[in-house]
Amino acid sequence: MNKYIKITILSLIVIVALFNTFYFEKLDAKKERESIKDFNPKEKAEYFWDNKRDDILKSAIDLKLFDSQLADNPEALIRQYGKAVGITSKYSFLVKGVAMQAAPDADEIPVTITDGHAMYNLQIKYIFGNAARDAVDYFKIDEFENSMDFNAMSTELNRLIIQREIVKLDSIQPGEMIHFIGALEIYSENKPSQIAIVPLKIEAAR
Repeated sequence: MNKYIKITILSLIVIVALFNTFYFEKLDAKKERESIKDFNPKEKAEYFWDNKRDDILKSAIDLKLFDSQLADNPEALIRQYGKAVGITSKYSFLVKGVAMQAAPDADEIPVTITDGHAMYNLQIKYIFGNAARDAVDYFKIDEFENSMDFNAMSTELNRLIIQREIVKLDSIQPGEMIHFIGALEIYSENKPSQIAIVPLKIEAAR
C-alpha cells in the first residue's frame, strides 16, 4: 500500500509542477503584453518585428503542402493552420517557399509549384490589407481599445514589409532564387485559382 501511496504523491507533484510551469509561462506572456499595452500602433508593430517575428515565422508551412491540402482537403487545412479574426469565412496562413527574382519594376513575383493547383504571386510593390497582421496571430483585437487602432496595425506592418523586406530585392539580380515566408488569405467557401502572398521575410538563396 505504501508503494502506491508514494506513486500517487509523486504523480501529484509532477502534475503540480507542470501546472505551475504552464501558469508562469502564461503569466510572463501576459506581463509582456501589459508592458506594450500603451504603445501606439507604430511602436507595437516595430516591437513585434524586432522581438517576435522570427519565432512566429517558424510556424509557416511549405507552400506546396498548402497548395496540395487546399485542393484535397481545405477543411482540414483551415482547421490545422488557418487564422481568423472574429466570425468570418476568411482565413489567413503563413507559408514559405522559393521564387525567382523578377525583372526590375515588377509588381509581383510568380511563385511556381510543380503540379500546383493554384497560381501564386509574391507581392513586392503594392502591400495592403490585413493578411500579414492576421496570419502572424500575435495581435488580438480584444487588446485594442478600438477597431481603428487594430486596423492601424495592418498599416504599420505593411509599412515595415516595404521598408525592411521589399528593399532587400534591390540587391538580388533577376533570375536569382529567393527564399520567402509570407502571408496569404483564402475564403472557406471557395478554392481560388490565383492567390497573392504578402512577404514577411525575404532572403537570397545563396
